[in-house]
Amino acid sequence: MNKFLNFLLNLFFPKTCSSCGNNLPLNTNKNICDKCLKTFPKNDGLKCVICSMPLHDGGEHCYDCKHSKIYFNFLKTPYIYSGNIKNLIHKFKYSNRLFLSKDLSKPMINLIRKENWDKEIDLIIPIPLHFIKKFLRGYNQTYLLSQHISCNLNKPLNNKVLLRTKYTKPQFGLNRKNRNENLENSFSINKKYLNELKGKNILLVDDIATTCATANICAKLLKEAGAKKVFVIAIARTDF
Repeated sequence: MNKFLNFLLNLFFPKTCSSCGNNLPLNTNKNICDKCLKTFPKNDGLKCVICSMPLHDGGEHCYDCKHSKIYFNFLKTPYIYSGNIKNLIHKFKYSNRLFLSKDLSKPMINLIRKENWDKEIDLIIPIPLHFIKKFLRGYNQTYLLSQHISCNLNKPLNNKVLLRTKYTKPQFGLNRKNRNENLENSFSINKKYLNELKGKNILLVDDIATTCATANICAKLLKEAGAKKVFVIAIARTDF
């Protein structure tokens, strides 16, 4: 009966790819077609070994990781933030496409396993949203991603450890200096959960890594609170 109902629903209200809009096969549990998945630019070329910034001229480290204090151990992303994946992430963040969290978390989970982080991770923590932004948006996209990652890796998730204490203007369009100034004193650690951090390896979940300023500030706080290692996973890394 359920199969018949699904058939009728797909017949009269066909499921479409969230990227290109073309119809998806009947009974699929995906929201992105295979053709679009192949167009997403993978971050598998020459890149910084710490923050995964693409390095078109080669080398081991980007300028920032050479000359700045980086608190996270490694940051990885399956994709580069451009083209179709950029548009899809924008829909996920700003157009109430909560269901995309499942599709977008899959390549993140695959990368975590490829890097063997799943064997080290003790706790998963999403980058928090300020409560005003969360109220206006209706959800925290990094928490949705974290839920799928936690379930698939069978690792505990805590979205109350990191707190966003300051309402900041959007980071988009800001240069590196202004991003750091914008984020100053924006996060804190919830002291109720200090015991969960001591000596633990943390997976910090973000959506887009641009200058990595947010991830770095959060990693600094987590390590100051006693965390042993901080790994960062995001959907995509900007190519600049």
